[in-house]
Amino acid sequence: QVVYQVPLKENHVLKRNVDQQLRIKIIYDRSIEDLLPEKRHLIKNKLFPQAISSLEKTFQVRKSTGTILLSRQCVTNQYLRRKADPHRYCRGACADYTRCGPVVVPEKHLQQCRVCNENEWHCGPTGVPDQEGVRDADFVLYVSALTTERCGHENIIAYAAYCQLEAEMDRPIAGYANLCPNMISTQAQEFVGMLSTVKHEIIHALGFSAGLFAFYRDDDGKPLTTRYADGLPPFNESLGLYQWSSKVVHKAVRLWDVRGGKMLHHAVYLLITPRVVEEARKHFNCPILEGMELENQGGMGTELNHWEKRLLENEAMTGSHTQNRVFSRITLALMEDTGWYKANYSMAEKLDWGRNKGCDFVMKSCKFWIDQKRQKRQLISPYCDTLRSNPLQLTCRQDQRAVAVCNLQKFPKQLPQEYQYFDNLNGVPAEELPYYGGSVEIADYCPFSQEFSWHLSGEFQRSSDCRIIENQPDPTKNYGAEKYGPNSVCLIQKSAFVMEQCRRKLSYPDWGSGCYQVSCSPQGLHVWVKDTVYLCSRSGQVLTVSIQMNGWIHVGNLICPACSDFCDFCPPERDPPASNLTRAAPIDLCSCSSSLVVTLWLLMANLIPLLTGLFLCA
Repeated sequence: QVVYQVPLKENHVLKRNVDQQLRIKIIYDRSIEDLLPEKRHLIKNKLFPQAISSLEKTFQVRKSTGTILLSRQCVTNQYLRRKADPHRYCRGACADYTRCGPVVVPEKHLQQCRVCNENEWHCGPTGVPDQEGVRDADFVLYVSALTTERCGHENIIAYAAYCQLEAEMDRPIAGYANLCPNMISTQAQEFVGMLSTVKHEIIHALGFSAGLFAFYRDDDGKPLTTRYADGLPPFNESLGLYQWSSKVVHKAVRLWDVRGGKMLHHAVYLLITPRVVEEARKHFNCPILEGMELENQGGMGTELNHWEKRLLENEAMTGSHTQNRVFSRITLALMEDTGWYKANYSMAEKLDWGRNKGCDFVMKSCKFWIDQKRQKRQLISPYCDTLRSNPLQLTCRQDQRAVAVCNLQKFPKQLPQEYQYFDNLNGVPAEELPYYGGSVEIADYCPFSQEFSWHLSGEFQRSSDCRIIENQPDPTKNYGAEKYGPNSVCLIQKSAFVMEQCRRKLSYPDWGSGCYQVSCSPQGLHVWVKDTVYLCSRSGQVLTVSIQMNGWIHVGNLICPACSDFCDFCPPERDPPASNLTRAAPIDLCSCSSSLVVTLWLLMANLIPLLTGLFLCA
């Protein structure tokens, strides 16, 4: 239950003063204390402090000067308002407890109970007076870790929402974030993803929610949606939301290419507030774009509450976490267009997906894009058309920071006609083509290269993000001589790497890319494989690798990326020097060199005392 039009204790908002940093006060529910110590420490000492710090640096607020005191909920959920009185009155009685989502709000955060009797003749305050409230805060966030019904839904890590809005500007002043206890991961490899999820959920509570669209205001503080006499917008019963105006969300119809040469009408909803339009047009390089498309799939909670996944794949405010979430200028623009915040755009993260792809990318189906690129014999990136198979054919994520695999797969049922994109696929009979699409439904089934993770008996082992040092593979399974860490990137392998030892040869069936350390120099981009450095003189150059590691020879070929992909300053591309073209002298681990013999004798000498000891104790 959301409470609207909550008066602040000093009911005054400085509409012009938008240069004050957002202040978020965290209140931890008792359920946080009941978690295992490592999970409690993660939430209270790392996740939420870091998330709040980042958001407070990103947003400034139209400053409220009053203490936050929340309105009490009513026993019957029926309440009344009196003329010239900012408070709401419960019919009959106030509820024993007031909740914000699943959390019981502390008594000290609540206003005095105000009630009207059954015939509404007598109304007034009752019970304990106004409590102390929450001082020096613009938003109160109640954080819990309760196993709720919603946590039973597949892959739900956390969820959040607003619960009370202030009266003057309709800005949310209280909300909650609930983390599902069984989904809280303390593994270092998953921290960045968990942090992104927490920030994502708090942004929903602060303003990016379909239920708040009707309450957005312009730069002068005027509502973008017409209000009734009671100060609220019209309510849409079918949506269960207050109905926004055409100044906020616009419905459009796209001409949508599908398989068989057909074209359908595809309805979309776009957020069309001024800064969002400006940032979306700049990002896609499409001057006729009406706004930024909202998600049209995923059901309640996802639909309309996120950016369209097909167009902003790894933007943090899309409806699912696939990889490398970033909070882009488009999301910051939306928060500014609420009328409640000013954004610090230096905190925006770079979004590569869709950048400068043009109007055909952002206003047409992915089939149109793929077909156009094929006809021109160009890469179909950011989409892909390689079937996900066993063994895996590995590639790189679009930003070249993770090993990836194309998520094109066969579904058990035919996809809806508007999401059937392929007239042909290598090795797929024509009658089966309607069953094929990308694995992410909310990306309109468009296939793209996606990072992944390795699991053993259902337990997470590591992900394919090159920058996370904990993802380093076990030495016995590091066929490609890979190196994970903050300076590592994904490189394409021209052939499968082979591990050789005497007459033994091992290779890994899943190949195509790997993670390798790189560095920049005046000569160009350097690729490091173990302690050997290779110079990339031009994009597409083949590096012949032969190095010794852990008693094995690792042999393979890597393809150089463009120096400009990773370095700010690069020399002109040129043919590599002859030394870079010749194969390194083969290393022979089977030769009986004197050093090897000495090492073996030393090993035997060290073993003798141990063997003697065993015999004496027999």
